[in-house]
Amino acid sequence: MSICNICGGQSFVAGPGGRMSSTGKPPKCQSCFSLERHRSLRQVYLKLTKFIPFKSLSALQISPDKAIQPEWFASLEVSIYGSHNSIDIQSIDRGDKSYDIVVCNHVLEHVKDDSLALKELMRVTSERGFLQLGVPDPCRLRKTKDWGYPDEKQHGHFRLYGSDIQEKFQQVFPPDIHQLKVLMDDPATGMTDVYFFFTRSEFIASVIREDLNQ
Repeated sequence: MSICNICGGQSFVAGPGGRMSSTGKPPKCQSCFSLERHRSLRQVYLKLTKFIPFKSLSALQISPDKAIQPEWFASLEVSIYGSHNSIDIQSIDRGDKSYDIVVCNHVLEHVKDDSLALKELMRVTSERGFLQLGVPDPCRLRKTKDWGYPDEKQHGHFRLYGSDIQEKFQQVFPPDIHQLKVLMDDPATGMTDVYFFFTRSEFIASVIREDLNQ
């Protein structure tokens, strides 16, 4: 039986537009409305909490995400663009290394200058923490399609990322920043999603490399 790892729900229905998961299963939890990406990311953080002392770390979350629980951290600031505590990730009005953990999922595709946004997100991340990033299905395409404007037919995205997104990371970040790719399954549908981590910490890098994908 499929169980939602966010709310414990056991009833699932079709997702937006009536779609099924890539595994053929209904993806939307009827109780908390989570989708595959929320539950796979929850799995990532549930594993990380076993090794990283989140309770002593501050966090910034760019856009609300059902996968993240505020009580995990010493503090959690949430930005809702154009609404409550709106932060433009191309120009973050915060000091260097203001947060230990920065969480940014399904946002980068909505900004015009993604290189600048990546630099800003890393700038406000402390040396003992990490930046965690997710974008929609970067493994589906080989090369990123960037049309340079927010296309409402594509949910307001400036681009659809391909697997070459990692080349973008290599261009933007200096070599002292560890860049790590994590694959994680949604326990309800079995769909695999991709997440990226960036850290200056050898300890964090080793945890992700050695423990997260087990």
